[in-house]
Amino acid sequence: MEEGEKYFHIAPDATIRAALLRKAAAGSIDNFSITQNDLRKKVYQRPVQSLVVFVVDCSESMGDDGAYARIKAAKGAVLGILARAYQKRYRVCFISFREESAELVLQPTSSLALAQRCLKSLPVGGATPFADGLMKGWQLIKTERLKDPEISPLLVILSDGETNVSYDHDLPQSEVLDELMLIGESIKKDNISSLVIETRPLRDPSPVMHNLSAAIGGRYHHISSFRRGDLLQAVTDIS
Repeated sequence: MEEGEKYFHIAPDATIRAALLRKAAAGSIDNFSITQNDLRKKVYQRPVQSLVVFVVDCSESMGDDGAYARIKAAKGAVLGILARAYQKRYRVCFISFREESAELVLQPTSSLALAQRCLKSLPVGGATPFADGLMKGWQLIKTERLKDPEISPLLVILSDGETNVSYDHDLPQSEVLDELMLIGESIKKDNISSLVIETRPLRDPSPVMHNLSAAIGGRYHHISSFRRGDLLQAVTDIS
């Protein structure tokens, strides 16, 4: 018991062990008893909370079918995670990028009902501000870490790798991809786990998502490798 501490919960196993060690050190375990100095208190650890940040390409690159496939996969994983939230301390958020910027569609939440409402209808189309989506995901994680330094964040990125809108609007178009990789490298230095999922058709491969996965230090998957529920499992295996 610490000075000034009046009450605490006793840890029985640790208390008995301390008493046995004391008696053994004295050369006898006869007349076993527990003294005040043998008492050990329970130490309660706060469960680590997992924060899963989905950054999803909702632009028209590769056509609407590709965008809807990304959204469907991400929404299924979000709702699946929150349905399991009672088993583990999960919070999930959803960032969509399209047109000229990224948008935080779903604030970090553990509410399944809220996620269902916010993700019910997501607009698609327009240009691909991939760098802005990545930056918003990274900035959100940094903000949440300030609130709770113990959180375990996971960044889940779904895109076909097309990017045509820079974060720094003064950059020439030729440097948009380089900017994306530099942001990825900065995220890697921040020790953030990530899952990079490519949605480009296998018949028309691109090195962008592979390169981003290497830059960010994340696990790469092609969306075709996921069967029903596999994306959810991949996310929960990491987080």
